[in-house]
Amino acid sequence: MTRDEFSRLVDETVRRILSLGGESPEEEQVRQEYERYYDILQPASFPTATEEDKLSIVPALVKRYCSEFTIKKKVGFAYFDDSTHKWLDDVEDQIGWKYWNRYKDYLLFTKRWSKNAVRTLDRDTYNLLDLMADPRGSECFERRGLVVASVQSGKTSNYIGVISRAADAGFKLIIVMAGVHNVLRSQTQQRIEEGFTGFTIENNTRQPVGVGLTKPIEPHVMMCTTRAEDFNKRRAGALMSIQVQHVTQNVPLIFVIKKNSNALKQVYEWLKSNANSNDPILIIDDEADNASINGKYKREHRDDEPTRINGQIRNILSLFSRCCYLGYTATPYANILIDPDLESEDYGRDLFPGSFIYTLSDSSDYFGAEKVFGDFDEPRPRHLRFIDDIDDFLPPKHKSTYKMHALPDSLKEAIRAFVLADTIRSLRGQSSEHCTMMVNVSPYKIPQKSVADCISDYLEVLRESVNALAGLPVSMALSCPSDNEIVMLKETWSREYETTLDDRFIWDEVQPALIDSVARIHVVSINTDSNDVLNYDGQVEHVIAVGGYRLSRGLTLEGLTVSYYSRNAKAYDALMQMARWFGYRAGYEDLCRIWMSQQAAGWYKFVADSTDDLIADLREMRQLRSNPRDYGLKIQRSPDSLTVTARNKMGTGKIVKAPIDLNNGFAETVSFVRDRRVIDSNIQACFDLLRSLDKASRDATERFLFRNVPVCHIKSFLSCYKNDDTESIRSQTTPILNYIDGCLSIDELTLWDVLVAQGGDSDASMDLPVVGRVSCERRSPGLRTNGASLVVGENNRLASRGVEKAGLTEGQIERAEERFRAENPERTKNCSDRYYRAERTKPLLVIHPVNMKFGNNERSKNWTKIDGWGSPEHQEKAIGWSISFPKSSAQANLVDYVFNEVALKNISSDFREESDDDYADD
Repeated sequence: MTRDEFSRLVDETVRRILSLGGESPEEEQVRQEYERYYDILQPASFPTATEEDKLSIVPALVKRYCSEFTIKKKVGFAYFDDSTHKWLDDVEDQIGWKYWNRYKDYLLFTKRWSKNAVRTLDRDTYNLLDLMADPRGSECFERRGLVVASVQSGKTSNYIGVISRAADAGFKLIIVMAGVHNVLRSQTQQRIEEGFTGFTIENNTRQPVGVGLTKPIEPHVMMCTTRAEDFNKRRAGALMSIQVQHVTQNVPLIFVIKKNSNALKQVYEWLKSNANSNDPILIIDDEADNASINGKYKREHRDDEPTRINGQIRNILSLFSRCCYLGYTATPYANILIDPDLESEDYGRDLFPGSFIYTLSDSSDYFGAEKVFGDFDEPRPRHLRFIDDIDDFLPPKHKSTYKMHALPDSLKEAIRAFVLADTIRSLRGQSSEHCTMMVNVSPYKIPQKSVADCISDYLEVLRESVNALAGLPVSMALSCPSDNEIVMLKETWSREYETTLDDRFIWDEVQPALIDSVARIHVVSINTDSNDVLNYDGQVEHVIAVGGYRLSRGLTLEGLTVSYYSRNAKAYDALMQMARWFGYRAGYEDLCRIWMSQQAAGWYKFVADSTDDLIADLREMRQLRSNPRDYGLKIQRSPDSLTVTARNKMGTGKIVKAPIDLNNGFAETVSFVRDRRVIDSNIQACFDLLRSLDKASRDATERFLFRNVPVCHIKSFLSCYKNDDTESIRSQTTPILNYIDGCLSIDELTLWDVLVAQGGDSDASMDLPVVGRVSCERRSPGLRTNGASLVVGENNRLASRGVEKAGLTEGQIERAEERFRAENPERTKNCSDRYYRAERTKPLLVIHPVNMKFGNNERSKNWTKIDGWGSPEHQEKAIGWSISFPKSSAQANLVDYVFNEVALKNISSDFREESDDDYADD
């Protein structure tokens, strides 16, 4: 037994012992148990152990176990329709839960999940089964549900738990649709074998795996697919005689299939011939927003002609009188925009999740958008690095035959950071855990191959330098010629890790350990032209994976530590799916780095913030007993859905209108018309507004805050302000004025607070009427800036965080922040503005004097990419505004936002479909 295998044996043994106690043990008790079982197990299992091994293994295991006590995860929340009948409480004691209990123990002891995470999974999976239907009775049911969860946050673990509970409860047929590629289907098959069936098929024999290693269950589940083979004609023929055995033994059949029309056709034909129409069936649709949607952004509306895969899913469901469809997604927009009333005689109901929608919560140890993009605006974010040099090596719109011949410096830096991270993980005792770097820079296979070749060449250069010099004394190694890679690695170490690690290693420890690291790292190219594989099951991988679409959808990259991502920036609903760097990074989160363009990072932050606010709003709505249709309307009417709505209407050649509800919403200018006359006109509109406030009440504590301003002054300002409607869609003044008028009709929004925002740009100020000289807020120009539009940054935000608390009382501020902390115990950032907005009783208009100028940081290099920006010191001033609307008593006050042809064209250029040419080949 190796040192790492022995460490896992001690860990699993102690976890089982400690699980017998009711209360969480004290750290000293944990330490005593680990030391005790180390001593008991060591002579037989690891006889070559030294005292140094014990001093290294035991503290590391104690630290990991105790750190899990701090992990917090809330149970999810549900929307469900009036036909939902909660049934599980009444029959829970009648169900044996053999599959679920086995899976729960596997997560606790083998996968080493925290108790809190398993408890939450227990409740979430129980709640989901409760929302489905009782499969044991004879009543017919047809349920359509959706589970919404963050990217890489544990959706697969959740649906394996749901499958386990569903099998315990009596579902006879289970189909899992696992993505559109063989590699993802095979990965999902393996996860289900390890967590549910407990065996895999090799050479026509069953081999125990996962849960089956400790608790085999007989009769065993009927597995209709294997890791190597999807459901096809051969598998269908082999299973023709299964029906009698399946019914008499009362065990479930499970299919894990690719979301492919051929596989779906074979499953349909087999079920039609072999299954009983009253067998309860559960269909799990992983990545339900991909390929399952009827008419993905079609240009014409064809209700009776669904896309092939959509029609086949509905056909399978129509075979059964007791069926449940359960989709899983991180991006629910496409699923929610399905017509809930669409039904066809040939295909049955569409897949709108009309029965229930269940939203899972992230745990506090989830490495997600808040941790990655939360400090985007800081001069040097902790995990995020910006790419500004790849276009000269790989043009953004390159052809599928393009070959890269050299690496940009940013990619070399990322590779060095990965080598260092792998080395540090080894020093932490994690050398037996997977460690992966992802490189996703092209949708095409030939460019991917050329990138992989260049990386392999550079890795060889690193090996030669490390092998020659890393074993020397530090001073001698670093004194060699300046072009040696040890010097470059040391410089990367100083930039990335020297002062940021949770444990403070020094270079003297790192340098000699580089030798083992560079020896074990290898490069694979993941596409259909390559024979390379990510063999996480067969070996410990220390790997750089180069790919395109296959690395963007569903595939889990184990131990992902460094990511290098350069793809088109704004493929909205695909954007978060590509974020493979999200997930759980226990023991190495501080080492994680993500390289991407500043523009892409800005859009990731925008989408993440929008989704975060939307989920918070939906969590509030559940208290009103809302149903899935209300959920859908909330998404459709959210200002953040404007770009999605526009994308759906692309190519119609028409002016498009989108009904939006600004109730408790926020609007701001994120772009300015770049015409001197318009800028001067907007400054004049600001001057006129401020002059009208000369007699208004001034706040005693905030010099630039005006209280109880009559709405007529606000309307006059907005009427005179000339908005950039093509780039700053949410600040179109016509719909905002219409919304204000609608509220005025019920005596709301009559009095306003007005704030003039102050910035920290000491080099730029404006002399404004009534308030005097004001320092401007400095904002960097966005890369979408052109001759017509002056775009603010990359994350579609003008206002600073916290601005919406202006005008609130101390009590209101305290309530908002207490609620934020209660609902987000894991977040250490400042309170989100939506919590302040919820306390508002009056609307707030903020005037933003803005100086568009690059700061003195690495982002200043972008000035060369902006039309008409003559130098890094160039600056342009403008006046912007933002509005925070309080809650309205009106049920719905919808206003139409309009997309003209120019706006649609701008959006369509950014929302170009990802066209990986390996998509159709697999």
